[in-house]
Amino acid sequence: MTLFRAGIGAVATAFVVVVTGCAAPGATTGDAGQFVVIDTEELGNFHPLLGEGKNGESKIFEGLYRVQEGVSDRIPAAVPVLAVGAPEPVGGDLSRWTVRTRTDVRFSDGSAFGPEDVVATYNSLTDPRFAAPIAAEYDFLRKVTQTGPDTVEFELTGAYADFDHRLFLGIAPAEAFATPGPVDKAELNRKPIGTGPYALTESRPDQVVLTARDDYWGARAAVRRFVIRRSDDDNARAGQLRDGADGTVLPPELARAAAKNGYRMVSAVANDWRAITLPSGHPVAGDPAIRKALNYAVDRKGMVEHILDGHGAPISTLINQVYGEIYDPAQDFAFDRGEAARVLDAAGWRIGADGIRERDGRRAAFEIAYYPTEVLRRDLTLAVVSDAKQIGIDITPVAVDKKKMTPEYLAHTAFLLGGGGQPYTVDSQLYPKLHSKYAVPGVGSKWDNASDYVNPRMDEILDAARVAADPARRTELYRQYQAEYHRDPAMLALVTTDHVYVVRDNGWRMTPTALEPHTHGVAWGPWYGLSRWTR
Repeated sequence: MTLFRAGIGAVATAFVVVVTGCAAPGATTGDAGQFVVIDTEELGNFHPLLGEGKNGESKIFEGLYRVQEGVSDRIPAAVPVLAVGAPEPVGGDLSRWTVRTRTDVRFSDGSAFGPEDVVATYNSLTDPRFAAPIAAEYDFLRKVTQTGPDTVEFELTGAYADFDHRLFLGIAPAEAFATPGPVDKAELNRKPIGTGPYALTESRPDQVVLTARDDYWGARAAVRRFVIRRSDDDNARAGQLRDGADGTVLPPELARAAAKNGYRMVSAVANDWRAITLPSGHPVAGDPAIRKALNYAVDRKGMVEHILDGHGAPISTLINQVYGEIYDPAQDFAFDRGEAARVLDAAGWRIGADGIRERDGRRAAFEIAYYPTEVLRRDLTLAVVSDAKQIGIDITPVAVDKKKMTPEYLAHTAFLLGGGGQPYTVDSQLYPKLHSKYAVPGVGSKWDNASDYVNPRMDEILDAARVAADPARRTELYRQYQAEYHRDPAMLALVTTDHVYVVRDNGWRMTPTALEPHTHGVAWGPWYGLSRWTR
């Protein structure tokens, strides 16, 4: 691989974390160089094209850039990691970009990192032979080529003004992509080779161990051993803290109870939203009047106060304050049951003898599926059920196993969806969730446009905004989007939920948290900058 020049500026931002239940500084309860955490996600699947660290959070892989820490009131900057400086546009239409790469980096197998690795990683991402499940998220990418000993050029399908915020994907050695094939079967998925500060030294279904690299190109990590165990049950994770684990992610109520006896609570602002899908394939949930009425009927502020314990914010159009002047608060749905009733009355949904509305002999009734092991999803679902009943819509909550969430099931069943997987550009926040191209079976993931929403005007706005090079024009288009969504909502967006973590206070000086996406757990929170922790 090509060796090339060093040089990168560090970006640091001061940040204060509010904590509760702190133990005495310096208190330790175990090996000072080890940290044991409990994650919510299944362990394994380390390949970056499966989404491992796609927002720069991996400890094994690194991307060209990562999310700036300590910024949560706006979209944070893209901080260079394997890149040198910011991407440079080629020409004036923002459809081609050049990135310089570092020259002093080696992978964990000892081989040198170079621009050819960037080329291989990104071109394999969009190559159908690799069957990368996150490929649809990069449908704006045409190809990547090496243009010099330390430069690559990205050719896009059109202009993309926020391109630097789409370059967080972890980079693997070019050799790992020499033989095309499904990435979930690749050797790299079991034996990852990255440039990051940690290497995988143990992998079992119930435990993963990451060990700090002595040969890492940057500063050597002080936390030498990071042990990750797994449970998707909120109460079980809280119990494992009592049994001696050093940290986990929990719903606010459980976190507050656990933040004592040497543990503290860390809240990270997240652009992680929760919404109810309203599939077009269901005659009630997919009815435009039902969709719109529900958006007026739910008490989002009450959900933030009583369910999230203040750790979150209402959201109704998937655009909020972090997007700056693009956000138009006038298009948010107000809590207005009277308006909800008027919408239903105008559409012919009449109150029946049992208080539930009917139209043409069909009751206004449907089911909402949710994961019972996740307290927040359960409680938000039950709150929607209660609010809907007030306007004559009968919703039945159904606890389901994750394995039941097939595309066929989602096409006809409303579901408590989590979103915001890549919230660092407006395009990545909206396009895969609302464009009708993702309503076609087999296009994108099963979570993309899960309501099978089709609105030609919405497609037109999203397509135009994606390639608009002029910032003022993009702002205008995304404000048009909010107005159109208010007229014809695709789903029932509820809240953004901050991520609440409980951490043993054993003497580590932790780095600031970052504005987090939907994906959370032990790769994020106080562990986002784990390799930069100090005593």
